[in-house]
Amino acid sequence: MTRFFARFHNLDRRWLYLAMVVILSVPVIIQIPLPPGATSPTTKGLYDLIESCPEDKVILIDSSWDAGSAAENRAQLECVIRHICREKIKFVVTSAGITVFGPEFANQIIEPIAAETGYVYGADWVSLGYKVAPQGSISLLIDGICKDLHSVYPADHRGTPVSELPLMDRVRTHEDFHLVYCVTYQPDNAWISFVKGQFDVPVAYGCMTISAPGYYPFIDSRQLAGMLIGNRGAAEYEELNHKPGLGRILIMATSFGNLMIILAAVVGNMGFYAARALERNARRRAG
Repeated sequence: MTRFFARFHNLDRRWLYLAMVVILSVPVIIQIPLPPGATSPTTKGLYDLIESCPEDKVILIDSSWDAGSAAENRAQLECVIRHICREKIKFVVTSAGITVFGPEFANQIIEPIAAETGYVYGADWVSLGYKVAPQGSISLLIDGICKDLHSVYPADHRGTPVSELPLMDRVRTHEDFHLVYCVTYQPDNAWISFVKGQFDVPVAYGCMTISAPGYYPFIDSRQLAGMLIGNRGAAEYEELNHKPGLGRILIMATSFGNLMIILAAVVGNMGFYAARALERNARRRAG
């Protein structure tokens, strides 16, 4: 047994990489369900708020992420859009002040789901595109969005004047919003300060896992109505949607990868001590 484990002490690391590739492929090939009852209150808060959206309100989604955080933000946007479209809720998409690539990445997700669910662009949803923050202040931009959306976005991302888009006839100020959902690497707290604090419109976030701890005080104080935390939040939301997707695949792959690292560390240490034991025995026999 000692000789068996001693072989792992000098194992070629390429075997570890191969094992990692195989283990990460399992959730992609096989659908593995989440444990029952795994939904966190932050995820449920966002889901319930969207469920309660009145017919005369819209949901404003600020999608301000690109390739840098797509590994987590993509699934967070996809599951929420699927829910909104299932409930036939109208929505407006912005990309405020963070990345000029925001509309491109968001529309790659939204357009197929909208087409699949019969949503008509201009009547059921609108993409207003990227807007640079005036004077480098995203607070001014958010304030403008809440006070007069048409003045901030006179045209959509295609260049069509908003006056020609039927949905925008009923969407102008914060009074038309039921919820603002901001999905990006690390949402700016100005959304809470202005949208919730000044205009009393609920705000929810979708953020990277590493950014989430800083927002829990806003959850506890109910200034933040809900939050999707990384792929775990997206996977939980997909369970509520009864529509497994990218979030579940990625969170399972992450779990399997972490398990593989722990296993490799344990076996590697066993190999180290086994190799030392064999060396001691060899010296004892020689001496």
